[in-house]
Amino acid sequence: MTKDEVKNALLQVLDRVQSLSGCPSPALKGSDVPGKVLESFDSTVWPVATGWLAKKLDIIIPNDVHIFGTLDGKTLLTIDESVDLVLAKKQSKPPITVAAE
Repeated sequence: MTKDEVKNALLQVLDRVQSLSGCPSPALKGSDVPGKVLESFDSTVWPVATGWLAKKLDIIIPNDVHIFGTLDGKTLLTIDESVDLVLAKKQSKPPITVAAE
């Protein structure tokens, strides 16, 4: 999985969040901080966006990983920082096993 793949998926997820929230969805750059530039994109939405991203990429993002900011909530991350964090912390989904009949 490449940085560009994760970034494109994240941008699509952010656009979806904004669209479903009825908020504007401006074009974003890697240096943008979603929590600052996107209307109504806050801690109530972050877990949903994280789950959508994990599903889109078919990965697991551990529950203790906050991809939009630091765990203490004091610093919000840029899109590029979020992408790097996802790449560092992602886990592969275990293969699905089917019980024998």
